[in-house]
Amino acid sequence: MKNVYEQCPVYETESFFLRLIEPEDAETLLPCYSDKENVKRFNSDFCTSDFYCTTTEEITQCIRFWLDEYKMKYYVRFALVLKAENRAVGTAEIFGGDFGILRIDLPRSCDTENYFAEIVRLAIDAFIDDFGIGSLKIKTSNIPDRISCLEALGFIPSKTFRSELGYHEYSH
Repeated sequence: MKNVYEQCPVYETESFFLRLIEPEDAETLLPCYSDKENVKRFNSDFCTSDFYCTTTEEITQCIRFWLDEYKMKYYVRFALVLKAENRAVGTAEIFGGDFGILRIDLPRSCDTENYFAEIVRLAIDAFIDDFGIGSLKIKTSNIPDRISCLEALGFIPSKTFRSELGYHEYSH
């Protein structure tokens, strides 16, 4: 298992680079976080906000918060850098332990099943080992259109983890 808090890894999928988020990403993330309908698809369970931001300053504040949380070794918030555009378009968050919750925030322009599946496959193939995750969880009540994709990747409805909030889990 890598110590992801000493040096944050960079990951690559067919369409994305995933790297630690930076304050400079705020401007290109604005379309993702300023879309009120889109933000409803994000998992903000037990978070300090719903991540609806209408200015780059608000997003910059979120990014600074996420980086402070990273320094305290709580979780990693990755920028999802779309290779075709060479800019951060969304984010993904993960932390380790007995269970790891995967949060994926994509703008509508990139919220496709193929992009979503790429990120989830990466989480299965790399995050589980690199973050020492026993069981990977993802909230699905906010993204019911992605349940079939998750089930095709081996996720099942969680009966024990926040079942009232609608999570699926993957155990290896």
